[in-house]
Amino acid sequence: MESNEREISRYDEIFKVKSSTIFKDSSVLYSSYIPEKLIGRTKEIQDLASLFDLLNSGGYPSNSLIYGKTGSGKTVVTRFLLRMLGDLLDDNPFLLDHPLIRIYIPCKTVSTTNAILYDILKQIDPYTKVARKGHPMPYYYKAIWDAVTVKNASLVIVLDEIDRIIDQDLLYNFSRAGEMQVIPYKHFICLIGITNDLNFKKQLDHRVESSMNPIEFVFTPYNFEQIALILKERVDLAFKEGAVPEDTIYSCARYSSQDQGDARKAIDHLKMAAVYAEENGFSQVLPEHLDAALELMDIDKIQALVQSLPHHEKLVYLAILKLLNTGKQNTNSQAVTALYNKLCNEMGTKPLHRTTISTKFNEFQLAGLICPTTVKRGKGGGWNDIRVSVQDTKALEESIYDDCMYEDLKDIRVGYF
Repeated sequence: MESNEREISRYDEIFKVKSSTIFKDSSVLYSSYIPEKLIGRTKEIQDLASLFDLLNSGGYPSNSLIYGKTGSGKTVVTRFLLRMLGDLLDDNPFLLDHPLIRIYIPCKTVSTTNAILYDILKQIDPYTKVARKGHPMPYYYKAIWDAVTVKNASLVIVLDEIDRIIDQDLLYNFSRAGEMQVIPYKHFICLIGITNDLNFKKQLDHRVESSMNPIEFVFTPYNFEQIALILKERVDLAFKEGAVPEDTIYSCARYSSQDQGDARKAIDHLKMAAVYAEENGFSQVLPEHLDAALELMDIDKIQALVQSLPHHEKLVYLAILKLLNTGKQNTNSQAVTALYNKLCNEMGTKPLHRTTISTKFNEFQLAGLICPTTVKRGKGGGWNDIRVSVQDTKALEESIYDDCMYEDLKDIRVGYF
């Protein structure tokens, strides 16, 4: 049997190779980028730098815990500080008579004790012959102590999202390494933990807290002006001149400053808007492109939730969408229940009881599938003003029909309920 499908044999048949009309260097829009200067975090940098004051008199840096909401600059400030610390020791070798190895562990992806110990070992000695798995924990600890001795080094270990670490013995062993004399004399291991959990220290075992004795810092969210300045700096580096007007920068800053002051999210939103603009043939990133990109993001998120719903919940939500797609801005529980029953009858499915359906509205609201709304109490009560948080309800409805189980419901007409 012959196929009419053309076989692909060249890369240019699947990849688009063209120069960007908007981007100059998009790498500076990713979280891995550490700026040459930090905006709005001077006090936080100076506070963290004070951890190393005792190096001036032959002492050791203090352990610390850094708290703050997502996007408040905890990670970027800490990594920036480590880079500045390296520059300081390069220019002032008398401050430390041996090397300092700076280690960064993202505990969100490296969270088991085995994985953390191996990652630390690899950053001390990239050529280690120790296997990633297959040894008891004491073996990996000894390998680290031996590597520190061979390298004649002290360590600064940053544990990002430290609250994900389950085994607190890890913190205890590293904070007591000098006292246990497993590393060279007058050497140190400094721990810097980063967390969103303001109660993390209270969850530490008493002996771990006593051993670490961390100095604590709290990062406050960025405000509108700070986020706008951060975005302006990234725009100069990432985009071609004139590609991002100030109105777009201010729209991104305003949106993120109202949403917990998350600078990282502001940068991500700007990148999404720019991708949307370029994919649709625009040479500038306009505020409406930000709105469109955020709408698409919300739709993608809600589509994923809808597609994971159980059968009856999916039918209830489909009833909501069908009613809204008649041109109405909202609907109510009575109309939804009536249409849901009709959809069940069409599929030969026994419908849930009306009171059970009412609980589904509450679940939808908690999951963000419908907007917060009012509930009538008493006789004849129900959910009023049921709305969906995204504008393109047509796309949401179509995503349900992607499952062939529901595609026959597409032609069900919405009557007057």
